[in-house]
Amino acid sequence: MEEKILHLYNYLLERKYKDVAVYDISNEKQDFDYLFITSCPDEMTNKKIAKSIVEEFGLEQMPEGYNKGEWIIFDLDDIIIHCFTIRAREKYNLDKLWQSKKVEFAKKKGKNSN
Repeated sequence: MEEKILHLYNYLLERKYKDVAVYDISNEKQDFDYLFITSCPDEMTNKKIAKSIVEEFGLEQMPEGYNKGEWIIFDLDDIIIHCFTIRAREKYNLDKLWQSKKVEFAKKKGKNSN
């Protein structure tokens, strides 16, 4: 599963999402195991990136929140992705709720691991 999570993490970074955070909540009583929280500057950019995710993953419909663009939620079965504008991410602050579950490889992404 970690390989899948790392692949998705890198995919979101390549699409220009900022501050991608990954939380392992598999031990919580949720219907999913991993939670991603990302942000981008504005609604237009968020919708554009979300559309590319829909195409990449062959999703049949646009995700919840797509029309407004402020907070777009993807449900990929065992993974949930919250794509916020920067302003909305600060407002709702989901990162604070899950901070103790943060996946460490996400923090180390920028370091040279060779």
